[in-house]
Amino acid sequence: MKLFAFILALGFSLTGFASTKGVSAVRQAHESYDQALHRHLFLNTFQVQFPLDKESRSVPAERAKKPLKNLNLNDIPDVGSYADLENEFKYIRDTRFMKSQDPHFPRRMTWLYPDDGCYARAEMAKVELVDHHFPAPKKLFVFGNLYAKTSNSPTGDVQWWYHVAVTYRVGNEAYVFDPAVEPKRPLKITEWNDLIGGSKAVLQYSICSAHTFDPMMDCYHPHEMTTDEAIYEQKAFFSDEWDRLLELKRSPEKELGNYPPWLEN
Repeated sequence: MKLFAFILALGFSLTGFASTKGVSAVRQAHESYDQALHRHLFLNTFQVQFPLDKESRSVPAERAKKPLKNLNLNDIPDVGSYADLENEFKYIRDTRFMKSQDPHFPRRMTWLYPDDGCYARAEMAKVELVDHHFPAPKKLFVFGNLYAKTSNSPTGDVQWWYHVAVTYRVGNEAYVFDPAVEPKRPLKITEWNDLIGGSKAVLQYSICSAHTFDPMMDCYHPHEMTTDEAIYEQKAFFSDEWDRLLELKRSPEKELGNYPPWLEN
């Protein structure tokens, strides 16, 4: 019980328990996937878990991972039209859904802070897409020595041990909504794989429920967060995004307001 309380105090979410804070995706320089997993979760793998109801057959997203070629893309909802898909991508990319006291204008999801918070962006994207009467997506988790180039980091890149975004399908082609990686358009899964390090490392994937919040949550039958919880998790990264733009000597008032960089290029 002491270990359980200690992990909760650190803000880690546990399979079978309501999530209060998502698991950080950050992988330090020269740190491997296994080392990052161990650092974040105190476990090298999920072979050892906290007690669960065996009949529940709960499978955390990390344990459900498999090679890209082995994914069953039919598990991803087919929305029928690429034009509709692109419109919804722009809707969740551009709309400023969340109130903010500082500054005094609403904020969009933290696409300009790619370092962390993918779980919060994906959850808010799911909430807003469903509210916009679009089908509920699936969450696509990816695990490994992830690496992405970006102009929104002082080093020109970010590194993760996992990443997550919402996914849809049009016919036989699956797409990912991830403006933190590519703000111009939805990405085919194969394109996303290459942009986040799959051309240099072996990555593994899990197609999970729309409600799977982070890699320790059940992939198939997770606890569903409330909208207020989702907003709270996303707002936790507002100041990081604002400070990052200042660090890059760019204008947060402009880019987080009416003039995000993808509308200018």
